[in-house]
Amino acid sequence: METIRQTNGLKKIIILAVILILPGFLYYLLEKKGENRYKSLPIYGEKVLTGTFSNRMGKKVPDTLFHEVAPFSLTDQQGRQMDVLANDTSVSVVNFFYTRCETFCEHMNNEMNRVAERFVANKMINFYTITVDTAYDSPAVLNEYAKTYHPESKKWYFLTAGKDDVYDVARNGFLVDALQDTTKAAGFIHSSSLILVDSKRHIRGYYDVNHKKEVDRLIDELKLLLVEEIREKSPL
Repeated sequence: METIRQTNGLKKIIILAVILILPGFLYYLLEKKGENRYKSLPIYGEKVLTGTFSNRMGKKVPDTLFHEVAPFSLTDQQGRQMDVLANDTSVSVVNFFYTRCETFCEHMNNEMNRVAERFVANKMINFYTITVDTAYDSPAVLNEYAKTYHPESKKWYFLTAGKDDVYDVARNGFLVDALQDTTKAAGFIHSSSLILVDSKRHIRGYYDVNHKKEVDRLIDELKLLLVEEIREKSPL
């Protein structure tokens, strides 16, 4: 009996020690090690070293100017003028399409809708679908097309403007192709990717909708980017 009491007493001491030590150990991992283990998403586009340095976590790191998508104005499916990427507190997902598309556009917007539905309650994310067929895709045409997706509840905007404006935004802003296919009567060449942009207007990812795993990766990396945005905006 004495041996049993001693064994039970030892077990209680061990359990108590674990209860007391474990929270401190977890705090150490999260607070001290967590920042070092956090891996941010890449930034796409041209990078330019400024020649200056910043001190980060005790290390001198060269300052870098990254490619930024300049804010731009387009017209949405309701005929409203939209200042796109002008809000420095929002993350954006962008794609290019046209309503008369006979290839992957419908699938692309179905995948965009899948992502939008996953984050429907998150006010930090905007979704922008931009037509490359600006002569045909008027706000009224876009509005009729968009009804299937009920975009209003998802902060999802279908956008149009002048051809030159859209092509410039695609090529020089988002670094993707957008041009008319001269071999087809109503054909256009454009990217099959959903594009992730952070609140600083840096491109953080391209995700080809022809591969389901790529869109699944976008969903996961959107979560990572939201964490990064919150971390950067939180007071120290």
